Amino acid sequence: MKKIIGIIGLSRFGLNLVDSFSKLNVELIAIDNNKDSVKKASEIISNVFVCDSTDEEALKASGISNVDHAIVAFGQNERNNLTASIITIIKLKELGVKQITARADEEDYASILKLVGATDVVSPLGIASERVANRIALGNVVDYFNIKNDFDVFEINIPEDFEPTPITELDLRSMYGSNILLIERNNKILVPNKDSVLRPKDEIFIFGRKKDLPKVISIFNK
Repeated sequence: MKKIIGIIGLSRFGLNLVDSFSKLNVELIAIDNNKDSVKKASEIISNVFVCDSTDEEALKASGISNVDHAIVAFGQNERNNLTASIITIIKLKELGVKQITARADEEDYASILKLVGATDVVSPLGIASERVANRIALGNVVDYFNIKNDFDVFEINIPEDFEPTPITELDLRSMYGSNILLIERNNKILVPNKDSVLRPKDEIFIFGRKKDLPKVISIFNK
């Protein structure tokens, strides 16, 4: 089943997130109270709504309560926007949204947003929207690095319920043109070889083309 992502606030950062998520295997709902911003987002995805996110009934009507993960993407260049972020997070919690990532433009704001219920805080000044999208959409991704052009490295956690599997059985190189570069296990870095076995809770670094890596990562999400 596809993960459902909600994006609240369609300024430049929010629109960039919409664009990044639209290229991944997720469903999207995006909202903003600005009609022009909603119009821009509607050129990328279909589920876009004009909505006041501080209004609980309006949030319900948009379907945002059904998302697996909501991103509150308001910039805080004005104090009113910080207030809107705080109220929106509180409303999302009341609607039962469990995962909420909030944008924080100042370090002091981050602690406030976490205090009212944000489960994660990101700064668009320090992390690209595409990186945020990959971290959230692909579940167990710890971090993501673009190496050059369409070649990336994903750092992922192997879930606790993963069955120990020899690297050779995965056959990632011939199936997806991808390679496991490193394995971190019990705070030790291992260079994999043909005899390596991947285990639950391993942290691995996978290199490959951007379009193929989500398929590789899905192997560990089963």
